[in-house]
Amino acid sequence: MLFNSLAFLIFLPIVFILYWNMRSLHWQNRMIIVASFFFYGWWDWRFLLLMIATCIANYYIGNRIFRKRQPSNLNAAYAASRNQISNKRHPGKAWLLTAILLNIGILAIFKYFNFFADNLAVIFSILHINADIPTLRLILPIGISFYTFQLTAYVVDIYRDQLRPANSLTHFLSFICFFPQLVAGPIERGANLLPQFSRARTFNYNNAVDGMRLFLWGLMKKMLIADNCAPVADYAFANYGDLGSADLMLGVLAFTVQVYCDFSGYSDMAIGTARLFSIQLSTNFNHPFFATTIREFWRRWHMTLMSWLRDYVYFPLGGSRCSAVRHYFNVFVLYMLSGLWHGPNWSFIAWGTWNGFFNVTTKPLVRYLPTWLNWGITITVFVLSQIFFRNPTVGDGISYFGRMFSMEGGLSTTVSRMPLIYIAVLFTIEWLSRNYAHPFQFGNRGIWRLQSVRFTIYILLFASCLLFGGQQVQFIYFQF
Repeated sequence: MLFNSLAFLIFLPIVFILYWNMRSLHWQNRMIIVASFFFYGWWDWRFLLLMIATCIANYYIGNRIFRKRQPSNLNAAYAASRNQISNKRHPGKAWLLTAILLNIGILAIFKYFNFFADNLAVIFSILHINADIPTLRLILPIGISFYTFQLTAYVVDIYRDQLRPANSLTHFLSFICFFPQLVAGPIERGANLLPQFSRARTFNYNNAVDGMRLFLWGLMKKMLIADNCAPVADYAFANYGDLGSADLMLGVLAFTVQVYCDFSGYSDMAIGTARLFSIQLSTNFNHPFFATTIREFWRRWHMTLMSWLRDYVYFPLGGSRCSAVRHYFNVFVLYMLSGLWHGPNWSFIAWGTWNGFFNVTTKPLVRYLPTWLNWGITITVFVLSQIFFRNPTVGDGISYFGRMFSMEGGLSTTVSRMPLIYIAVLFTIEWLSRNYAHPFQFGNRGIWRLQSVRFTIYILLFASCLLFGGQQVQFIYFQF
């Protein structure tokens, strides 16, 4: 079920009314679970069974880890280092490894098995070894990369004594399966979201209204900007061999804006929807195009994924508290894994490696360059990286690069210039609202104090989405 679909516009009010008419917190959580299962099962009920089974297994393992660690002095069990445990005892470690192997194993089978099988076959072929490597014909369950990371963080945090297990299976399923963020994030941590399902919630009118404003802003980014940039990007990447440099530059700009507005739009709609139920989700985007370094950019873009990789991969590897060579290695692992997380494709790994390379190489130069130049380098590096992100193979990406930098050909009549307008409008709105949570926080000044004025604006903007929205319906990050 899509946020920008008629089905969701019917589904949401029904769930909202039923939820706030429940008599207790326990029944509210049950309502969340039922709604979430219906929401997720809308695509394929078989995927729902897989998710439920995985959740129950992690819930049980989390409790086992907690009980295993209770007899020992947990505070004394940890060494001074952030993630290193004393060598004397490792209570619960076997259960932790079981959970990690289960979660990553399921993700690997559904998402990466064929990728590794195909590459292994290529290696055998180069070595002149005859081997019949089997592949699987599996459909990728929607949202599996998101809820798998959320489950893994849950058990790891319990093992680190940073989180107590959920009070009940009802609380746990509410936390993992909460429908606004289930299929495309934000990737929530137990410390933030789990306690919210354990304490009483009351309806907050102002919070709900602000949530719907944020939902409307996300809907506009998706339907008016992302979906209208999509045809130009699709045409450019599908026909790059026949187009000039200017067309290809416009194509990659259109795709960059499409990805941002598509994914950040979904995050805004998810966060806004959650506020209707008095649940606060984590911020996932924070004006990334105003960052002045590569490192800062990735602290503002898909923030919950990058913080997950930082805490569960980068820091355990040693982070920056090691030699320079090891630190650079850790950075590359971080970005390569961020690429691999997006999909079983070498072009995604190339995309991650590209960003990791420029993160390392531009860092020493930042202090010597003016802010405007650092900003220009940051945006240029990210926009160019999207060539690998969008192309199906690394070879296509390299060919696109070569054609684009050949400096041959201007804008053709077959390519629309409309994305330039969308880009200008988006950057203007984001700049003006950079100090606010979203552009529709009007405040109580001038005519914005009049509820009738604000309501009229909302109606006109929603109508604009229906009348002028693009044709693409699916969200890009649903494939991840």
